[in-house]
Amino acid sequence: MQADPIAVLRDELSRQGLPHDQQPDIEVLQMMLEVEGGSPSDAARAIMEAHSAERRVTTESERASETAATHAPATITPEIPRETPEHGPIQHLLMMLWDQPWFGALWRLGSWPFSLVGTVLLWLLRVARLVRAPESHPGSTSRFAEDPATSAQRWIDTLERDTAGSVSSDAVASNRAPLPPFVACSYSDALRSAKQSTKILVVVLTSQVHGDNHLFRQQVLTNAMLVRMLHSPDFLVWGGDVQTREGFRVAMLLEASTFPFMAFIALQPRRSRSRGTMVPHPAVLSRIEGSPQSVLSAAAICSHIQDVLLPRTQSYLGQLRREQHQRVMERELRAEQDRAYAESSRRDQERILQRRAEEQQRVSEAHSAAISEAQRANQQRRVAEWRMWAQAHLVPREPVANRGTAIRVSIKLPDGRNLQRHFSPTNSLEQLYAYVDTIDSQVDEPPVCAPQDYQHSFPFALVQTYPRRVLPNQESLDMPLENLEGFGPSANLIVEPSRAAGHMDQEESEEDED
Repeated sequence: MQADPIAVLRDELSRQGLPHDQQPDIEVLQMMLEVEGGSPSDAARAIMEAHSAERRVTTESERASETAATHAPATITPEIPRETPEHGPIQHLLMMLWDQPWFGALWRLGSWPFSLVGTVLLWLLRVARLVRAPESHPGSTSRFAEDPATSAQRWIDTLERDTAGSVSSDAVASNRAPLPPFVACSYSDALRSAKQSTKILVVVLTSQVHGDNHLFRQQVLTNAMLVRMLHSPDFLVWGGDVQTREGFRVAMLLEASTFPFMAFIALQPRRSRSRGTMVPHPAVLSRIEGSPQSVLSAAAICSHIQDVLLPRTQSYLGQLRREQHQRVMERELRAEQDRAYAESSRRDQERILQRRAEEQQRVSEAHSAAISEAQRANQQRRVAEWRMWAQAHLVPREPVANRGTAIRVSIKLPDGRNLQRHFSPTNSLEQLYAYVDTIDSQVDEPPVCAPQDYQHSFPFALVQTYPRRVLPNQESLDMPLENLEGFGPSANLIVEPSRAAGHMDQEESEEDED
């Protein structure tokens, strides 16, 4: 059966000379085991070193206190004797009456009108400025109700004025004495900041009515070694005066009874009741209070920080900082992955929208092409209907060729064919154009009437060869052939397609190829 590590560690501490009643509590023992990797011997050695350093600091402080007490004159508070004069019968009767409750109530009732008149009279005198209101002294109700951040800043300003120093990091450059880096905020904000940044919070409380206040400020808070140590990234320093509301609240919270006072607060492992695991929780590691010449001297504070405080907190705070850094790295990695995923989603969305737009454009183009094709097919159908109607009803019959009035017309088509036909002089130019336009039409059952709401336009022009003259194909179509200039017994014509007709034929041929 495996032994309990806590029990093994306690036995090891007992063997090394540390009694059971002086050993740390179970939470500290558990923390030291976790820091030392579960080794009871290493944890016991670290605890003994910290205990020896703390005992050495305590011995030095007691020795300094004894030295100061030896050289200081003894102060004896004399006992003041109490006089008990003898009272007469009347005085004794008045004292007996005064001790009675009904006499006190009767006295207050009788003196109430005089008290009211005095209060009103005093108020009238203050309104008339004949009597001034009592002035508020520093540390009175107005200062006690001051904002915590303003109070901390006021305390820092007073410290800098009294010591001719500066809490900023460039104090040496400004030829001022360096001071610890006190923060101007409330105690709650300082504790929250120390917890978030895994630092040791150093709390300094002073009292301006205490005799050691000036000595502590001039000799301890301006000590170069202490200031340099507190400027380390491991510390966060906050200070205040107990005569302010915030300072008094912190003094009551930290159970300070003697001033100047210093406390060191840092995160320590504590078992959570809800989760049952060890969680970091701010705890008061140590308190130092007393005379600046002994316990609170700069050397004693530096020794306490170097030998006791840092060895006790450095391992656990370093572990917390590493875990915090790891969480920050993981958070940044997740944020980078989220940004990459969002960017990829945005590009995919853009591609989807682009494809959708292209698809809509293709559908729109196909719809437009279908509409155009339907319109073109309808137009071709109506043209074919008109040509069948024109071939049956508009193209005149060929007159007898031996009559002298007939006009022989020779027409050369674009495909090289030559047409020859006789027309009557009274035939119109439209009938000539209709003959050429319907030369290739096949008429099975010609329609009775022309298509409704349709205006036919001839896609070509008839041109006389010599002299060259274009016969109109849109206007003056009702003109008889005999009235045309250059038309005699015979006429030679060529067919020239119009530009619009040629362009339409080219598009139709391209579509057929596609």
